[in-house]
Amino acid sequence: MSVNTSIGLIGVAKQADKATPAPAPAFVHGLTGGQTFKLDRSVESANVSCGIRAGTDSYVSSVTPGVDFETYGYSDVLPLYIYAAMGNIVSSSNDSGASYKHVVTLGDLLPYLTFWGRIGGEYTRTDGCKVDQIEMDFEGNKPLGFGITAIGLDAELGLAKFPGEIDPSCFDGYYVPTGGVFKVETAGSSPVVAPVTKGSLSLSNSCAADPLAGMVTPADVAEGKLSTSGSVTVKPDDMALYRKMITGSASGKKPTGGMVYGSFDWEFTHSKNPKHKMTVSASRVPFTCDFPSVDPEGGAAELDFSFENVGVDSRGGSPVTFTFENDTASYVG
Repeated sequence: MSVNTSIGLIGVAKQADKATPAPAPAFVHGLTGGQTFKLDRSVESANVSCGIRAGTDSYVSSVTPGVDFETYGYSDVLPLYIYAAMGNIVSSSNDSGASYKHVVTLGDLLPYLTFWGRIGGEYTRTDGCKVDQIEMDFEGNKPLGFGITAIGLDAELGLAKFPGEIDPSCFDGYYVPTGGVFKVETAGSSPVVAPVTKGSLSLSNSCAADPLAGMVTPADVAEGKLSTSGSVTVKPDDMALYRKMITGSASGKKPTGGMVYGSFDWEFTHSKNPKHKMTVSASRVPFTCDFPSVDPEGGAAELDFSFENVGVDSRGGSPVTFTFENDTASYVG
């Protein structure tokens, strides 16, 4: 029987330490695409001259397991993924709305995750994973999309099934732009409501497999500097946002050579539970944007404000902050 690619699932749990895979998934959720199991396997030729005009042997130089998949923003598991990409999470009881609040910011060290994958009737497990990259995008009223790439230390194929009994999050809804509040400011740290049409955000940790002599799989996964980039598209009534970005003020008339930092605050709602919320905010954003072009066919101009390498303005700052409200008590245990 063939492998049915429409049957896909991911299970995930935080590990207690690098060397100890989690015993069972803490969360299981659906996918919109990608690979539930990925293996970067390098094969090289043993380059030797042996009296003939051909090689004699090859060897496996490295095997790096991981996952690379796309999914929706399920409210129970998403804070774990963002925490795994950022490095710090603070959870507390919530006075209003959902039961718990989770604030995710920049941290020094990334946690290790265990992933279980299913495609058709094939089950796999990937251990000791660090999240290398998360890409988020939204447009109109489509569900928030997330792409997640992780690099691991070890892997196992041919599992009978996922351990434990957890219902997938697919049936519980996901974060959406519908009814959300989208604020943008191109000069200052106090964003205001703007006519946003779409946006994106990428968190990249520049993770790399750390090999040792005598080992085919990595001895560790080393994270690098966090890079935060993305864009937000606005359909404005005037050019005030562009003008402030270029001149530093709403009344400015000359381009400035000084860096003008902006900010954004995006609040998303949930498709099934109105108490579940997600907010993404940043206050030191180096926006850039092209002036709109003339179109003989007409139509409203759109300004695509992009940004790269969002910084911090204090020692304990974070380039971006995620705030979640849901019914999950903790992600660090």
